[in-house]
Amino acid sequence: MSSFTTEQELKLYLLAHGIRIEAEAEEEWMKRFGGPMSLSEYASTSGICLFTTSGIYINAPFIEAFTKTTEARFVFDGEFAIVRRDTRIPVSVIPVPAYHHIMYRDGGKEFPYTKIGVTHTDRCRISPIEGCAWVCTFCDLPYEKRYGKNPKHELLRAIELAKSDSLSPARHVLISGGTPRPEDEPWIDDIYAFIAQNSPIPVDVMMPARHEMDYPAWLRSVGVNMLSINIEIWDPDRAQRITPNKARQLGREHYLNYIEEAVKAFGIGFVQSLMVFGEAIEPIESTLDGVRALVERGCIPVLSPFRPDFTTPMSKKQPATIGEMQKVYFETVRICNKSGTGLKPGPRCMPCHHNTVVFPDKSGFYVPLGGDLTNRSWNNK
Repeated sequence: MSSFTTEQELKLYLLAHGIRIEAEAEEEWMKRFGGPMSLSEYASTSGICLFTTSGIYINAPFIEAFTKTTEARFVFDGEFAIVRRDTRIPVSVIPVPAYHHIMYRDGGKEFPYTKIGVTHTDRCRISPIEGCAWVCTFCDLPYEKRYGKNPKHELLRAIELAKSDSLSPARHVLISGGTPRPEDEPWIDDIYAFIAQNSPIPVDVMMPARHEMDYPAWLRSVGVNMLSINIEIWDPDRAQRITPNKARQLGREHYLNYIEEAVKAFGIGFVQSLMVFGEAIEPIESTLDGVRALVERGCIPVLSPFRPDFTTPMSKKQPATIGEMQKVYFETVRICNKSGTGLKPGPRCMPCHHNTVVFPDKSGFYVPLGGDLTNRSWNNK
């Protein structure tokens, strides 16, 4: 691929500039599904979830501070569509699931299941940790939520509700959320094992690297399907400023060695690492150095364009531009092709493409809605 289709170009535009929601479209959405249209939680998932006829998934931000100059409008004129200048592209929508309105009790108080579980597209993300032990300046978790631990049986119940949801059923689980304090690591180990062994749908884990190099092999032994270990920022000086706890506690070389061990345990195509990019984060060439280091180790690079969260110290920084997205994507594809590993930009799950710079192809690397990522011999390498 050396150029983008109209739908691919639209996705990049929406990731960079967002979308305005016309009143008729909002009224029709509410009539069909009820509200809200989005949970507006993490910056990277704070939009409406859409997909085009060719299967391109998009999380389109719509908060006013992000969309002051956008030309794109979300309309309903008999069908949902995105209109920009003279271009009109029909889209399907993915509503907020029905289970998000259900409450559970903990310690004598009632909480919505969105406190511990949220579905985006076909993925239910559960959060064992409320808040975060780390303070990264682009993430809202440490600024909006106090640190706490969520009950494991309710986490499992959230998955069960997500799987059978009437509006947006989940096909797989991501255990993510905040980083635990060191003293809570045994507790979260129990959570990983309990969920992996009892979940009715496949379980992936997103977590920081641990000190123990045999930890990925243990995760695989208890039934975890895929592993995400996010480097996020390659430049050490930028990492010290933006993700200080991660940079100070373990460092880049430990992360790379840990990722190598994870690939040995899970296999090529089943370990990924997210890179946050844009000039507000670090120079693009630095991001590509990080991509190169990941691919050399058999790890899928996930390209996450920086989207400012307006509750954080980086709230006034500029989001990644279309030009930056184009360069990072094409260069990452080139790096992957040159590696001979069969890797491509991630995630492999196509609905999970919604907030990353990646597009499906016919290679067999990407898996559609409801697809099975438990086949561990996808490339026979």
